[in-house]
Amino acid sequence: MRTAATRKGSTQPRLAPPVPARSLIAEYQAAAAELGIDLMPWQVLAGRYITALRAVRGRPRHDAKPEWAFREVCIVVARQNGKSELLIPRIVMGLRRGEHILHTAQNRDLPRKTFLRVAALIAADPDTISVRKANGQEEIITASGGRYKVVAPNASSRGESADLVLIDEVREQRDQELMDAMLPTITARANAQIIYLSNAGDDESVVLNDLRRRGTDDPDPRLAYLEWSAGDGRDIADRDGWVEANPALGFVLPLETLEYFHANRPPASFETEHLCRWVTTMRPKLVGDAPWQRCRGPVEKPRRPMLAVSMDVTGTRASAVIAWQQSDGTVGLRVVADVTGNPIDVDRLGPDLRKVAIRLGVSRVAFDPWDTADLGRHFVNAKPLLGRDFAAASENFVRVVDSGRLRWAEADAVTADLAWTARKPHENGSWVASKAKEDRPITAAYAAIRAVWLASGPKPAIPKVM
Repeated sequence: MRTAATRKGSTQPRLAPPVPARSLIAEYQAAAAELGIDLMPWQVLAGRYITALRAVRGRPRHDAKPEWAFREVCIVVARQNGKSELLIPRIVMGLRRGEHILHTAQNRDLPRKTFLRVAALIAADPDTISVRKANGQEEIITASGGRYKVVAPNASSRGESADLVLIDEVREQRDQELMDAMLPTITARANAQIIYLSNAGDDESVVLNDLRRRGTDDPDPRLAYLEWSAGDGRDIADRDGWVEANPALGFVLPLETLEYFHANRPPASFETEHLCRWVTTMRPKLVGDAPWQRCRGPVEKPRRPMLAVSMDVTGTRASAVIAWQQSDGTVGLRVVADVTGNPIDVDRLGPDLRKVAIRLGVSRVAFDPWDTADLGRHFVNAKPLLGRDFAAASENFVRVVDSGRLRWAEADAVTADLAWTARKPHENGSWVASKAKEDRPITAAYAAIRAVWLASGPKPAIPKVM
């Protein structure tokens, strides 16, 4: 019997269809080795499903144009187990075959990280023609006709066509908008494939829950649903459950890391993030009602305020919030715009907000290029604030509120939004502000978080707007 110190994670997923008899696993492993990736046993097994070959009667198999056994592959495994890394060999295989590959996620940082790793690994490949790394324009093109792009998870992708679609953290998709956007990209391709990566979800993980149902309740033969998770009856302290949910345990994930998270994370968080088990809701509220209401009070006239603008991805709501340092050391906060439309006329709203910024003497402007790029372009030299900066801004906002260093008087839109703003796990054990319900925009909350960050946190390099 293994001791706790020598335990290895389970290679076999708890939920999975039979292991395919034929696959391009040898090519997959060779690509990984060439790229310097030391695959763990569970990644090799996942690779067998990803590259499984369909049995075609009456004609030979052509590996140059493989017929994939699984049109969809969904891999569900706990955090820090190497989910994203197992995509890299498949991406490189596809590029060399001339495939068009699209990569998306609700949090753009996830596919971008994978993209940058692929770009670094194949930059010297003689087949590589060009690599574009600009944020929002990530693309690799190869001489064999391959193309790999990071795209937004919305209708802007409808004009694309793809042989392979990669979707990270599919549990964050709380409606069918993503699938409505991405499925048309593969309709023109006879042998296209979609690979989903995720941790366990909650009751609102619409897309992932549907995949789980299709993969387990009434199995779809063209869907491989693989889930590494602790058994339902196991206590969260049961190390056997840790082994089931963490196939990288004892390889790149030390047991001590799980012991630390078990001791220091809320039970519900540990259960979903590290045991990969479904929970009713994953997301605690960003700030409590009581600390927020204690911040309500008179504010001074804004002095060189910071402005943040935010627009929902649907384009139906936009908000602008200012924050500034007050004489008593607190941070003043005020909503200067909160509008709805179907859709919003950005060409009219943008200049209007610029006039407001000039009138108030705004010194800095921040926006989210993922949702708000159309508004941000109306401000000269305005800079994006997302990814790690937004995670830091989210945590800073909570600290400022909890410490009573915030003052607000005209911020009802923020108050309403905060009731629907939750903490979503981010990278390296951190978290970020996010919607608690997908169909409830929280643009005022997002703008407030960015504005307070500019006014109180470490200052990102965001130049004057005027």
